Amino acid sequence: MGLDLTKVMVLLQRKYSSIREISRLTNELKETFARNDEVSAVMLLEMRAEEMAKVDACVDEIWRQAESDPAAMQKLRGLLTADPFKAAGRSPEEKKIYEIRRKTQGLLEEVRKADQKLNRSVAREKSFYGAGERESRPVRV
Repeated sequence: MGLDLTKVMVLLQRKYSSIREISRLTNELKETFARNDEVSAVMLLEMRAEEMAKVDACVDEIWRQAESDPAAMQKLRGLLTADPFKAAGRSPEEKKIYEIRRKTQGLLEEVRKADQKLNRSVAREKSFYGAGERESRPVRV
């Protein structure tokens, strides 16, 4: 059957859009916590969770594109695990996939940093990230 690169591109773009929404909600959450608005904070956290579920659904759907074809799975694995900043891509679709992955990786790093700051300011010593500044690990997309 082969791998439908256009479908993979669409799903990666959908994933990127959900991550942009998570970023927006994270920034809004920061403002909400600054106002001590617990009701809005709970709503925003639920909305973020919904967007995270959409990201998971996109990732699952991407992998399903190749689950019955070993050659397609190998191609997909290469497209999704190669360093998007070093990979060039042969076809226009592959180039677009790497471009979307580069944008997504940058955005994920921004969201991770914002979430880390927010978590530390709200949870203090009980923060998921710990009390002190830790060396950040790169986010793989």
